[in-house]
Formats: sequence, C-alpha cells, structure tokens
Amino acid sequence: MNEIPSQTAEPPIITVGELKAELSRLPDHAAVTFRCPLQEQEFRFYRLQSPSPHVVEMELNQYPETPPVVPT
Repeated sequence: MNEIPSQTAEPPIITVGELKAELSRLPDHAAVTFRCPLQEQEFRFYRLQSPSPHVVEMELNQYPETPPVVPT
C-alpha cells in the first residue's frame, strides 16, 4: 500500500480491509489529507455512501484554498 503508482498507471482500487489496515497504524487523532498530486489539489471529505453491499463510495470536495495548478 505504500507504493506510489506511476502517473500513467491505472490507480489501484483498495478494499475496506486494506484501508483499515493502513489507518490502524495511525493514532486516533492523526489528520487525514486527501490530495491529487497531478493537480496539486487538496480535497475535503464530504460523505460515505454504499450504493451496493460490496461498494463504498467516499465523496470528496475540492478545498477552495488550494486551486488546481494549470500545466504550463
């Protein structure tokens, strides 16, 4: 899970178990930041929903203080 995918590779899909294993290593008070490294954009957690028994959707919103970086 610590492996960073290349920018051209398809992003990996992780399971709830994998996410829980990664997060279990951190203290309960640790902050979680969501970022898009390609655009240097920060996101904020919005909500979780489960459209089916085997799918969890985590919705994120762009954080306004970090505008996307436009490639030159």
